[in-house]
Formats: sequence, structure tokens, C-alpha cells
Amino acid sequence: MSDCPTEGPSYRVFFMDDQGRIKKSKALKTCTSDQEATLEAERLVDGRRLELYDGCRLVLSIPGKEAIG
Repeated sequence: MSDCPTEGPSYRVFFMDDQGRIKKSKALKTCTSDQEATLEAERLVDGRRLELYDGCRLVLSIPGKEAIG
């Protein structure tokens, strides 16, 4: 049995610091699919590492500038 909720999508973006700690998060309450949530998360990219989750399921991970350059 999974600990992930199954009552529909619950998307949240986590902004991480360079140590991998969560610095900030934002709920994406209007997103109803992975595709919508991914597009919204990509709009929020600001140079920090970003992770998008649906409940406890990782949907997308975008590396920060420090990982790229």
C-alpha cells in the first residue's frame, strides 16, 4: 500500500538551495495534469533547483544554475 494520496492531483513546486534543502514551496492548485503542472513549474524557474511533486510522486526535477555551470 502506498503512502501517496489517490484523491486526484495535488501538485506542489519545491525550490531547493544548493545543499538540497527546501527553501520555499508553492502549491499549483489549478493544475489538473502532469502536463499543466510541468508547464507552470517551468514558468517559475528562477535559477534555483526546482522539483515538482504530485503528492509524494516526483514529476519533474530541474537543476539549478550551480549544477549547470
